[in-house]
Amino acid sequence: MARDIRRSALQRIAALSAANPSTAFDKSDLARLCKAASSQTHPYPAVNGQHTPTSKQHPGSSPMTIREYEVLLALCQAAPVLRSSQSAQKLARYLIPHLQDIHNKTFAPSPFFRKVEPSPTEALSYHVTAALLSLGVHHADVQQLVSDRIAVFLNACAHTTESVSQADEDDPAALEDAIRIANITTALLGFLDASCAQAEFWKTGGRLGLVSRLRDLLSQSFLVAVESAFSTIRNSHSHDRRIREWKRWLRHYEDIGRPLGAMLLQRSFMWLLVAATSLLVAEEDALCDTHVLDIMMSGIGLRRPLTAKSSETDFRSVEIYATVAIDQMNYLESSADFDSLSPAKQRLAFAVKACVLISYLNASTLNEDAADAEVLMSWLEDTLGDPSSMADEQLACAVLKSMALLCRVAPSYAINVSRLLPNVILRSSSRPGIVMVASKCLAFVLQMLSKDAVITTLYTLGNVLGPGTQRPTTNGFSSDAQGVAHTVERPSTSSYPSLQGSSEEESSVVQGNVVQAICEIASACKDEKITGLAQSMLAQKIVKFSSPLDARLVTGAASLALSGGQSEFRYLLKRFATVAHDAVVDNREDVLHAVMEARVHISANVRKGSPLYDIYLEHLLDGIISQGDAHSQHSHHAKDSDVELAAREIAQLLRPLAVFLSANDLAFDGTTDDDVHSMLRDAWFNIVVHGFTPLTERGNQYMNELKIMAIHSPPLVLENRGEQDESDIELNPILRRGESSDREALRKKHLVEQIPTRSSEIRGLSYRKVIFLQAAFLVESLRADSGDCTKALSYFLEPSMRRGDVSRTMDGIMNVVVDRYLKKTQDASISTFSAQYAAGQLAKILCGCCHRIERVQQAAYGCADRIIKAIPSALCQRSSLFALLELLSLMWSSRLEAETDRYEPRTTFKSKKGNVTVELSDDYQFRLLTLTALHEKARGWLMGAIDIAPADVKGLLQTYLSEFDDEESYGHISLGRSFAVEIASAIPATDQRLSSLQLLGDCPINTASDFMAQYTKRQEYRYSEALPDHSLEWLSFMRLDRRSSFLPAPDNESADALTALSHIERRILERKTASLADVRDILRRAAALLCRSEKDECSIIHFLVSIPFAMFTKESIKLGISLWLGVMNENPRMEPRILAEIAQQWEFSIQRRLGLFSRSITSPDPFFLRAEFAPSDSVTIAKRKHHIHNLLAPHTRLLQFFNSHYNATRLGNPDTHSIFLRMLDVTLDALKTSTPHPMAREIRFQTVLFGLRVLKTSTTIGAIAQWRLKDLLLTAGLSWFNFAPRWSFGSNNLQLKTEIRLISDVLMALRATGQIGAQAVGSIRPLVAKEKLLQLLLENEQFRLTVWVHPLNDIPKSQLPSPPMSKGTVEAAIQPLVRTAWAESPSLAVHLASRFPYPRVHKEVRWLLLNFPAKAATEPEALPILIDGSLPSDVSFQLKYLLFWAPVNPITAVTFFLPTYRNHPYLIQYAMRALESHSVDVTFFYVPQIVQTLRYDALGYVERYILETAQFSQLFAHQIIWNMKANAYKDDDSKIPDAIKPTLDKVMGHMIDSFSPVDREFYEREFAFFDEVTSISGKLKPLIKKSKPEKKQKIEEELRKIKVEVGVYLPSNPDGVVIGIDRKSGKPLQSHAKAPFLATFRIKKNKGSAEETEELLEDEVRGKPTTHDNTIEVWQSAIFKVGDDCRQDVLALQMIAAFRGIFHTVGLDVYVFPYRVTATAPGCGVIDVLPNSISRDMLGREAVNGLYDYFVSKYGNEDSLRFQQARNNFVKSMAAYSVISFLLQFKDRHNGNIMIDDAGHILHIDFGFCFDIAPGGIKFERAPFKLTSEMLAVMGGSPDHQSFKWFEELSVKAFLASRQYAEKLSQIVLLMMDSGLPCFKPESVKHFKERFVLEKSEREAADFMKDLIKKSHASYSTGFYDQYQLLTNGIPY
Repeated sequence: MARDIRRSALQRIAALSAANPSTAFDKSDLARLCKAASSQTHPYPAVNGQHTPTSKQHPGSSPMTIREYEVLLALCQAAPVLRSSQSAQKLARYLIPHLQDIHNKTFAPSPFFRKVEPSPTEALSYHVTAALLSLGVHHADVQQLVSDRIAVFLNACAHTTESVSQADEDDPAALEDAIRIANITTALLGFLDASCAQAEFWKTGGRLGLVSRLRDLLSQSFLVAVESAFSTIRNSHSHDRRIREWKRWLRHYEDIGRPLGAMLLQRSFMWLLVAATSLLVAEEDALCDTHVLDIMMSGIGLRRPLTAKSSETDFRSVEIYATVAIDQMNYLESSADFDSLSPAKQRLAFAVKACVLISYLNASTLNEDAADAEVLMSWLEDTLGDPSSMADEQLACAVLKSMALLCRVAPSYAINVSRLLPNVILRSSSRPGIVMVASKCLAFVLQMLSKDAVITTLYTLGNVLGPGTQRPTTNGFSSDAQGVAHTVERPSTSSYPSLQGSSEEESSVVQGNVVQAICEIASACKDEKITGLAQSMLAQKIVKFSSPLDARLVTGAASLALSGGQSEFRYLLKRFATVAHDAVVDNREDVLHAVMEARVHISANVRKGSPLYDIYLEHLLDGIISQGDAHSQHSHHAKDSDVELAAREIAQLLRPLAVFLSANDLAFDGTTDDDVHSMLRDAWFNIVVHGFTPLTERGNQYMNELKIMAIHSPPLVLENRGEQDESDIELNPILRRGESSDREALRKKHLVEQIPTRSSEIRGLSYRKVIFLQAAFLVESLRADSGDCTKALSYFLEPSMRRGDVSRTMDGIMNVVVDRYLKKTQDASISTFSAQYAAGQLAKILCGCCHRIERVQQAAYGCADRIIKAIPSALCQRSSLFALLELLSLMWSSRLEAETDRYEPRTTFKSKKGNVTVELSDDYQFRLLTLTALHEKARGWLMGAIDIAPADVKGLLQTYLSEFDDEESYGHISLGRSFAVEIASAIPATDQRLSSLQLLGDCPINTASDFMAQYTKRQEYRYSEALPDHSLEWLSFMRLDRRSSFLPAPDNESADALTALSHIERRILERKTASLADVRDILRRAAALLCRSEKDECSIIHFLVSIPFAMFTKESIKLGISLWLGVMNENPRMEPRILAEIAQQWEFSIQRRLGLFSRSITSPDPFFLRAEFAPSDSVTIAKRKHHIHNLLAPHTRLLQFFNSHYNATRLGNPDTHSIFLRMLDVTLDALKTSTPHPMAREIRFQTVLFGLRVLKTSTTIGAIAQWRLKDLLLTAGLSWFNFAPRWSFGSNNLQLKTEIRLISDVLMALRATGQIGAQAVGSIRPLVAKEKLLQLLLENEQFRLTVWVHPLNDIPKSQLPSPPMSKGTVEAAIQPLVRTAWAESPSLAVHLASRFPYPRVHKEVRWLLLNFPAKAATEPEALPILIDGSLPSDVSFQLKYLLFWAPVNPITAVTFFLPTYRNHPYLIQYAMRALESHSVDVTFFYVPQIVQTLRYDALGYVERYILETAQFSQLFAHQIIWNMKANAYKDDDSKIPDAIKPTLDKVMGHMIDSFSPVDREFYEREFAFFDEVTSISGKLKPLIKKSKPEKKQKIEEELRKIKVEVGVYLPSNPDGVVIGIDRKSGKPLQSHAKAPFLATFRIKKNKGSAEETEELLEDEVRGKPTTHDNTIEVWQSAIFKVGDDCRQDVLALQMIAAFRGIFHTVGLDVYVFPYRVTATAPGCGVIDVLPNSISRDMLGREAVNGLYDYFVSKYGNEDSLRFQQARNNFVKSMAAYSVISFLLQFKDRHNGNIMIDDAGHILHIDFGFCFDIAPGGIKFERAPFKLTSEMLAVMGGSPDHQSFKWFEELSVKAFLASRQYAEKLSQIVLLMMDSGLPCFKPESVKHFKERFVLEKSEREAADFMKDLIKKSHASYSTGFYDQYQLLTNGIPY
């Protein structure tokens, strides 16, 4: 042992020293080791590179000791890892003398030398040679040296052998010569073996020279001398120590199978020959791992000709190698008969022969002329025919592989070899390994032949398996395999190999070989058809087990099954089932064992993703489920014998299924489909039905398999069972099997024994429920015994488990399962049942306490209580404690969403820190109840944990607090953290000392101080020792290897810090990578330096402030504030400098237009934006909201800091006060031009509030300064109202409530500073009017926001605001202030008129506009006040200012072309300029209105605009042309021309004539394509009365004729290009006299919206890459109508798209889908089909009872997340369409015109009746909009339900948001009034405006909408109209 330890230590020292390149050789451990073994070293020989011995024994040398020997071996083994070239040279020079003198080495007597294998001389020779070769391979400058010295070594050996061979046998020195020959032989053996292993050391010529030199050395005379020498030693009777030692070594070599002699030398030499020739055909790397024959057979790793690595062999070299092989073969053949040799020498001879064959094959492969293939074939055939040679596995394998490979060299041998190889397989003496190789080689050869040859060979081999062989029938394999089988004739019987005369044992062996061969051939062919054929052959032999062959057939077929086809696999499984059934009946255990092993083999190797996976799993599960099925069909009273038989068959499948499940875990596989889950569950039910339970002998026999199955099975209740209404227990037929009164009683008895606490409940259960519960108990108890008791909670998802006896029984099962787990844990005998593992179980159960289903929560609480009570330490672990605290935080966050994102509740909440995930209901009230219950329970649990382990639990709580990340928290609030601090501050009940303290008055007593002290100390060592990543380049400038809090700063630390800080700031400004974590590390150290520095450190202060501002994110500013305050508090002297730097950086942020002052934060009028015909995009709204929040957050945090710090430092340093005044001055001035976005409202008024507070406390400044500051504050406050009133953005009610409170605070602050500026000071006017104006505006804003927050007027009494002033009072108060507003800003005065729509206010504003129009020229919204619908008589000179007036939105500009404006040139020019100022993408939306204004275009301005725009937008031109065509006639048949037709024709002609050649070609291509598509409708008219299939066939025929030209598009999809047509998509639509049809097109379009485009532009500005593909391809179906006027649908959908834009502007979470309709000609149009949707009447035709039933059937019951999401979508779309339906007066709202999409949205189509017309002219539908009882049912079924409340709130908000744009919406309608659309009457526009109730206040309007909802729900007219449609048109409802 000690010797082994020393040897290992020496090797380790040498290896470590060699691997370290930094240490010089002379100073390394290698040099010391060399000295330790240097006694044997002598200088290089002096004479011609050869030793010149002066005596036989080399008197100068001394024997080598074992210590020196071990050191030398350690040095040799370290050589491969030596890195330094210089060290390699020195080590080589040290080792070379040992190699040259190796054959003369003597060894000091030591018993340890006897443990050296195989002998000291050979081992030393091998290791020294290997080390030198390795040094030469890895270090080129050593290679020549080593090569030369090896030549010296070989010369020395040759010289020595020559002198010995000349000695006379009678010489007395014969023993000495024999010893010398023995030494040379063993030295050469070691050298040869090492050279063979590293033959790549020599180049091609060097290897040839080495082989030649060794061939000469190993001459015939030398080999004879070797034999003589060893014979002399064996026969010697000398007592010389060396002779005795050599005799011992000879015996040892014999014992290990390597008898010393000439044959062993020849074997080693032949190895070298193989290595040399192999390197000519294969790559070095490949030869390291794989035999050359295998490389040649696989073709992987061969040297490729004409490459850098190709061999440079010539004919002569190959001929030399071939000659050496031939000489060696001749020597073997001339030697004594192999049979006379000893077994060991015989094996050596066979090895030599194998090497000869391989070497010659290599030579023949390289050059067939140099190595004749015929010679090799003769050798191979002779060897193949010699049974003794083929009995040697090494030689046999070489022969077989060589034969196969020779067929590649000479393909003519292939047929002969394919006949020879089966003989090897059919020999009973052939070993299995040889048979396997023969089979593979046969397959290899057969691949060179035809597939017929393969099939013939398979049949030939198959015939050996005995009678019954028939060609495969149609049962069992696919038609492809049959085709293969029939392509070859069956071999004649006479050609079959025969086993007649063979013994039964021999026949069995041969048949086994044949099965193996068939399997190997099929596998090697890698052809599914061949594999299927072989598999079928074997499967058909399995008829009746009669011999061991049948077992091999089963296993063979199983091995092939994994690579065969699916049909063959199914057939094999069917055979297995049949055989297993017969074996069970006949009680054949050997058969069952064979089938079992075959199934287990398949189970262990089939993986998910394989096409056989589902087949095999279904086979196993169905095999279990089907047992007992036949009996249950006829009688519930099956015989016990039948049940027993079925149970035995089930037992045969348990182990395979257990192996399969263990390899493919279904318990944690989320991709397992419901069908597989159901089958697995039914299998468990049937297992229990047949008595496999813990209380039966059968169950105990297979308990191990059942346990494995349970571990890897999912629970027996599907995860989505919580979404179903019906109980699965009552419907499952498996649970009824074996039902009888006796069995029912027995089952109940067993269940009572297992759950004794529920005996009364069990007695009342049905048989089916008992079986279910027994199965549940079996699975979950076994799972609990394996370490998981949490899956049992899933059973409460089953609806029947939530009530009654079965629920209580399941509770009992749950308790027993948990108790079993706890008992094992408490026994503490198994490592996997420990407190740590129990904590993991507890964490999962705690997630169940937050489940969306209340019954699951109840069960989870019960389990958690039991675990914590039994194992209190389970809650003292990180996993469970963190999970509990994180669940509290998640639940709090989920409830907070009711305020922050009210209408889009998240359902899934995750925490990486706690490793928990919960899925929650959308019911916010239920979330609150869940949170309350969890909070209460957590308090009790954690107080108990604190009592038993206060120090450990508090330590974990400190860790929890340390690892907090508030990115997901709101306002840095985390309930988990707060709760952790609260619990950690409690006094443990077990602390007798502290708990004995009495209360001192009302002061609470806790341990918070101690806890926080420990936490603080822990944070110090937690972060002080942590060093940042030194790989970051900028951190290398700072000294980070010491704790800054304990060591003083050196003089140069400031300089180092400055260098690092400036470097990182430069990286940030250059937008290079700089993570916040790295910045945090370096800034913390800079702050630490400032805390202890006594110098000014101005530069460091600058960087400490400027770096967070350079990043300017909410995280960086938060970090900065924390550090700034820390430095200010630790080193107050730094405070003024830091504050001044912050103020300066704040100013820089204003100059750089960051954050609040960014131009990217805009909230433009939706009519200035591109309107989209697309579904509402809530994702884009959310992204926009998040983007704006991130932009505003830095300034928000900084303002909070200023507010806090001002109050903390007030009345301190006057300079500090000046800094704040300066900052306010700059900020308030900038606020006048900052963003008006609704999300900026808070920070703007926070700034004003801060300024008012500063003003109030600025007692040291003069009155004029105070007046100026207040004036700035009032101006900043009023600047918010320079824009149109804004609601909110998004559904963040908490934000709005904050703003409402903020406005109250601002009003209070205004009152508090009322005396300032109240009186005139000299020439300075008082600010009373301005202040009063701001107060009125703020009160109005507060009132509006209150309505938005509480749209249903459900304000709690505690929050009721003061009653608003009456309209008259407000009007009287605001009218005198209009001129004050005008003086402040004309925009402010203009928007007063919209905010306060009172006549006197409007009149005053208009008077100002009439008298001072130039001042309002920058405000486009002033024009509607000045020119209200017509050109008033009092407007004259003012119009000249229109020449530079800011442009209005496109639709308002178009209205200026109407006759009411009398074609005034200024107005028309302004309208033109306004239109041209907008992108064509924006004006594109108003094409129908622009075309209509041609009616009044007397001066030709509209025509000019159309023609000019058409020049640079072909899409615009095409849409204009289609619209003109559609409006040219008044009727659908183009017979009555419209009065505008001549104008349209003229403009159209001018437009087409103005096209460039390219544009004209595009126009012609597009219109030709579209005309070709629409012409199909005309071709259908002759078939109008034909059947639908005939019409469909005609459509498809015409679609196939259409050629899709490049760039063409559908008129309804101008933003996408048609790239293909689904030629089979044609579908005729129902029509009495017309022929509309539907077709589907492949469209390629850009993805994303305008908002996303804006964000991409911002990313581009920031340097982010935007080079990704921005296109998508979609299928779009469209309806082509002829004979139907679509223009009214166009208008209705245009209005819906406008509403969509309005809703997006306020971020309102409602949904509409304005699909596209384009009118292309009179009575013609294209209508996009709504994707993934179905009409309500189609649901009725599908026998769905109601809309609610449809939702339940499609999405699950109300507990399911899918139902809740779908309901939420329904509510959002219902709210939007209800408001739009009322405003546009959609009628004909029967169920055929209402769609439901896959997401649950309700959608409206077909707007033939709107505005002032109704079907038949009779207004059946008197309700404001359609709101039926089934719609109410989907939305909760009650007006008090949360979902219906949301519907009401969203409807009110949608109505309020729309009112603001009533004028612009009415302009869209107004411009279409003369179009001749039937929906219009003279008063239509007036009625449309009236529906907005603009005369009402916001609260009155909200109440008005709420009343509309009430009327709609209570209306009977809606139901009456649905009945009418059913009776007249057959439309269900």
